[in-house]
Amino acid sequence: MVVMVMADSTAQLESIQPADQTAWVKSRRTMPAWLMSLLIHALIGTLLILTVQTVSKGIGDEPARKGTIALANRSAESTEYESNDNAANATGQQTSDAQQAEQAIDSALPALDLPPSDIGNLLPRGDESIGGQQSDGLPSAGSQLEGGAPSKGGLGDEGTTTVFGAEGKGSRFVYVFDRSASMTGAPLNAAKAELLKSLDDLQKLHQFAIIFYNQEPLAFSPRGDRPQLVFADEQGKNLAKQFVRGVIASGGTKHLDALKLALKMNPDVIFFLTDADQPALLPHELEEIHRLNRGISIHAIEFGYGKYDGRRNFLVKLAEGNDGKHVYVDISGLRGSSSY
Repeated sequence: MVVMVMADSTAQLESIQPADQTAWVKSRRTMPAWLMSLLIHALIGTLLILTVQTVSKGIGDEPARKGTIALANRSAESTEYESNDNAANATGQQTSDAQQAEQAIDSALPALDLPPSDIGNLLPRGDESIGGQQSDGLPSAGSQLEGGAPSKGGLGDEGTTTVFGAEGKGSRFVYVFDRSASMTGAPLNAAKAELLKSLDDLQKLHQFAIIFYNQEPLAFSPRGDRPQLVFADEQGKNLAKQFVRGVIASGGTKHLDALKLALKMNPDVIFFLTDADQPALLPHELEEIHRLNRGISIHAIEFGYGKYDGRRNFLVKLAEGNDGKHVYVDISGLRGSSSY
């Protein structure tokens, strides 16, 4: 059947004239217009698709840009623009200036010298005070400042008290009294009575400490650990009275250690009492006391027999070198019984 078709086609070709054959070949070899148009449009479409894909890919890879808000300051001559970054910097600078101003105000305010809240309570069981304070909100004997070097200035207003005529002004007082064997009897009893009388002059928010000494200091320490400044409220004074009553005279005399311990508490006033003209504080020891002193008044009370003869002993020099007063007390007429 295929042979017959081919033979048929051959016969047709042979029957066509040469001119007709040329036209027929050209018609077979020429591409129709509609096909050419279709191919051109297909090519254009393909190029458009490739172009769109390329542009889309480039846009996706481009990093995001940060927007900026510009603030315009307009005037008659010009317009100035300020970005939001500059505005943020200006705002930050204003905040910093405000903080510095607030700190300056805080530093100008006076600081309160309040007792620490973690000091133990000395009150007997069953008392209604809590955390070292009485029911009226004032600190009790349990609210004490530790020994060492507390800051100057107490919680209370400045007060005045005396020991054998030596007057001390301030809010923190330390009593340094001799209890050596030479003070046995009337001298020690008179010293104890004068000390307790001086304590009665102090108000609730005044503070005090007591040191009796011979070869070594014996300090009033209600908590049983180390010397402390105690508030002069009723409980503090009662505890001090119990301590003073238990002190006895014995041993030798060593002034320096007791005075150095008193200076370490940094009070306003020290009352120093002794009957010992010997042993005296040596010049280098007096110089050491003066060097350790930071504005503390030291009053020297001297016990002696008979009238004062005007000698300038170490007690006179101690008082003069430390903004204090020297007082001489004739104890020859004192009786041996206690009056406290």
